[in-house]
Amino acid sequence: MNIFLQLKNMKNLTDNEKQIAKHILDNPEEFMNQNASEIANVCFVSIPTIYRLCQKLEVSGLSELKVKVSGSLDHYIQEENFNFDFPIQQYQTHYEIMTNLKKDYEQTVLSTFNMFDLKELKTIINAMDKAKYIDIYTSAGNVFFAENFQFQMNEIGKRVYVPIEDYQQRLNAANSDEKHFAIVISFHGRGVSVNSVIKILNKNHTPILLISSIEPSMIKGHIDYQIYLCSHEDHYKKISSYSTRLSLLYILDILYTCYFERHYQDNIDKKLDLYKKLAD
Repeated sequence: MNIFLQLKNMKNLTDNEKQIAKHILDNPEEFMNQNASEIANVCFVSIPTIYRLCQKLEVSGLSELKVKVSGSLDHYIQEENFNFDFPIQQYQTHYEIMTNLKKDYEQTVLSTFNMFDLKELKTIINAMDKAKYIDIYTSAGNVFFAENFQFQMNEIGKRVYVPIEDYQQRLNAANSDEKHFAIVISFHGRGVSVNSVIKILNKNHTPILLISSIEPSMIKGHIDYQIYLCSHEDHYKKISSYSTRLSLLYILDILYTCYFERHYQDNIDKKLDLYKKLAD
């Protein structure tokens, strides 16, 4: 995950650690040119506090933290303040509408990209490859994106199932085991059956990937992996789910493409052979 997003969203920081985080977020270029003593003086904290923050960020020390800040700076600067809930205003021209939606999509992809953890992604792809079956649990408009992912994976011979009705989801979860890999998609965990499905999956020792907002959710139970959706839209007060929809599509396409690359030539051959059989 982009180090700036980590600093913005960490919940377990002390007041002194928050001062350092604020300094990094407000003055990243200045921070990269300061030594530990200078940072401590500017933030009115002790030097050990800086290294405690480094530990919480899971970096080895100040040097590695600066490397992460430097590597994330360009993408952080590119993210702009944007009204994701109401990107379109009354009386705008068609050209302005097109331009604003383009900006909405650009900022959504950038924000989603910044929240990815590459180590976590690699572990997720390994777990997907190991699993005999992949099951996706979601609801409402997200079902169409899940079914598109199902179609893509089925084309290369990976069995994916998308139960839709509440009973089907709970029944599928009850039949699941450690050979399955579950993908649960829920922005805040408000879905009727989300927590009951997770509870059943936990009992059956099924690995779970949660795709959700970075904001605190109502999800209960053990989650093995997590990927964050772009979370700038309000759940209700908005024109449409422009950003959330695109963020989910981008995430699922990344999962599919990274999985595809794992057995690249085999998957190319499977697709070509499949369409040859369909055409005969």
